[in-house]
Amino acid sequence: MIVNRKGEDVRRLARFQTPVREDLQRFRRRYRETLESGHRLIDRIVAFVTRTHGKGLRPTLTLLCARLGGGEPGEAAIRSAVIVELLHEATLVHDDVVDEAPQRRGLQSLAARFRNKVSVLFGDYMLANVLTETLAARDLRWLDILAETARRMARGELLEAAHSRRLDLTEEGYIEMIGHKTAALFGACCRMGALTGGLTDRQVDAAGRFGESFGIAFQIKDDLLDLFGDGALMGKPTGGDLKERKLTLPLLSALARSSPREARRIRARIRRGVGRRDVRLIADFVHRHGGVEYAERAMAARAKAAIDALEELPPSRIRDLLAEMAEFAVARTR
Repeated sequence: MIVNRKGEDVRRLARFQTPVREDLQRFRRRYRETLESGHRLIDRIVAFVTRTHGKGLRPTLTLLCARLGGGEPGEAAIRSAVIVELLHEATLVHDDVVDEAPQRRGLQSLAARFRNKVSVLFGDYMLANVLTETLAARDLRWLDILAETARRMARGELLEAAHSRRLDLTEEGYIEMIGHKTAALFGACCRMGALTGGLTDRQVDAAGRFGESFGIAFQIKDDLLDLFGDGALMGKPTGGDLKERKLTLPLLSALARSSPREARRIRARIRRGVGRRDVRLIADFVHRHGGVEYAERAMAARAKAAIDALEELPPSRIRDLLAEMAEFAVARTR
C-alpha cells in the first residue's frame, strides 16, 4: 500500500508538470550552469546539490504561472524559476547546518558531505547568484518581489528560532511564521511567473495570493506528515519538528484544548528532549484532543482560498491545473 500511495503522488505531480516538461529541462540546465564556475571544488559541490531537485514544486509553479497568459515561457521565465529555486535551496543548505541534519530528501546533506564551513559559504554563493541573476533581468519589479521575499523568509526563520527556545508559540504566531518562512516564497514563485507571462498587475497579485495560500496549506500538511506520515516515504524520520522543539498547528490546537496541567507536561517533555517513544506519546495526545481534525480544516480552508484567488486569472487549462495542485498539496502522502 505504501508503494502505491507514493506512486500515486509521483504520477499526479508528473501530470501537473506535463505542460512545462520541456521548460523544466531548460530550467535544470540553466540552474546548473548558473552555479558552475570552472573551479574544481565549486563544481563538485554543484554536482552534489543538483543530483536531485526534490519535488520541483517551486519551479513548476513558476513556469505554470508564466503560461497563464497563453504564451510560451521565454528566457525571463526560466531565469525567474532559477532565481526562486536558488533562494529556496540556499535556505535549505543553511538550515541543514543549523539543524546538524545528516540527510536531505533521504540523501546525505551537503553539510554532512562537505562540512559546515563549506556548506555555509556555498549557501552564501547561491544567494550571491540570486542577486546577480535578478540584476541581470534589469527589471525593478523583480528586485521588489525578491528583496521582500528574502526579508520575510529571514524574519520567519528568526521567529521560529525564538519560539523554539521559549516554546511559547501561539496559533496566530504560527500562521505569521509560516506565512513568512514558507508561503512568501511560494507567493514569489507565482508572482514572478505571472510577471514574465505578461499578466496585468492585478493578475500578478492574484497569482501571488494563490501562491501564499497554497504555501500555508502545503506547510500545514508537512506538519501533519511530520507527526503522522511514513518516514520511508518522506525520506526523513517522523517527529523531526518535535526534536527541534518546533510547535506546529496540530500540536498547538491540541495544547489549547487540553487541561493546563496536561499542556504543561507536554511542553516539559519537549523541553527536555524528545525520543521515539515521546513522539508516539505526543502524536496520541494530538489525536485525542482533535489536533489532526483542526489542522485539516485549517489546511482545507487555505487550499480553498488559493483556488478562489485563481478566479481573477484568465480561464485556461493551466489555471485548472493550478487549482488541482492546491488540492494535491493537502492530499499528498509525502
